[in-house]
Amino acid sequence: MKGIEKLFEQFLRTRGLRLTKQREAILKAIYATHDHISADDLYDELMDDEGWSALKISRATVYRTLSLLTDGGFIQSLDIGGGQGQLYEHVLGHEHHDHMVCLVCRQIFEFHDEGLEDLQAKIVKKHGFKASSHRLNVFGTCAKCQVKGESSAAMQG
Repeated sequence: MKGIEKLFEQFLRTRGLRLTKQREAILKAIYATHDHISADDLYDELMDDEGWSALKISRATVYRTLSLLTDGGFIQSLDIGGGQGQLYEHVLGHEHHDHMVCLVCRQIFEFHDEGLEDLQAKIVKKHGFKASSHRLNVFGTCAKCQVKGESSAAMQG
C-alpha cells in the first residue's frame, strides 16, 4: 500500500495538489475492498469507521478524490445502469479482467480469457494501433435470472 500511496502523492503533485489525510483515507478504503463500490457506499464506510470518521471527510471530497484516482489510473469506474451510478474498483496490483453485468439483478461477474486477449492484441496490431489499456463490459442476463424467467430485455423496455 505504501508504494501506491507514494504514486498517488506523485500524481497529485503533477496537479498542484497534496496528499491530505482525507485523500489518503479514501485511497486506503478503496484499496481495502475487492468489491465494486459506489461513492456513496464508500463514504458510508468511511463514516462508520471510527478512525476515518474523525477526519471529517465530506461526500464531495470522496467524489473529487475518486475522480482523481480514476484520472491517475489507480481505480476504474463501471456504470452498470439502473440508476446506480458509477461503481469503482482498484486496478493497481489487481489482475486485468473484464466484466459481465446482469441487467436484472445487477450482479457483476469478473472474467479473464487469454483467447480474447490474444484476439484483441491481433486486431490492435493489424490496425497499427498502440493500445494503452482496454475494458470489456458485457451486459445481459445471468444464468440465475434466466432460470427465474427474467430477462434484461424486460428491464430495458
